[in-house]
Amino acid sequence: MRTRNPFVPAAIVAALTIGSLAACSSDGNSNYVTPQTPGSSSSSTQAAGSSDEATSEELPSDFPKDDVPLVDGTVVVARGDKDNGWSVTVQPKGKDGFAEAKSQLEAKGYTVQPGATDSKAVYSNDKYTVAVGTPGVSVTYAVTANQ
Repeated sequence: MRTRNPFVPAAIVAALTIGSLAACSSDGNSNYVTPQTPGSSSSSTQAAGSSDEATSEELPSDFPKDDVPLVDGTVVVARGDKDNGWSVTVQPKGKDGFAEAKSQLEAKGYTVQPGATDSKAVYSNDKYTVAVGTPGVSVTYAVTANQ
């Protein structure tokens, strides 16, 4: 029987929560991207479309796309900047988004920190720390630059 260190899962939850809360306030920063809300009027384009696919949000201009891989899918939230960190939530195309996210980070040279679970993990390399989690299907990344 394995025993868990109660501090590590709590630290992961705290990292994800802080990243999500920090991303909620833009303070006028142009690097913050807010989700687009479809118009309330009914239009023929929605009726004519074959699905209700959401439009992917743009990542902040300084998001480290080359260093932090994201799962393939629709970006539903993308906020932050280098000084405060970034928060990105992706609705993956498949159902293995969290497993894919972990594999991509490991393939990029990130090291998983102790305390990873089936739904949350923290990875780091010399440039960034990435807390990745899933409440179900979507995958949320809280990314901070290592100083």
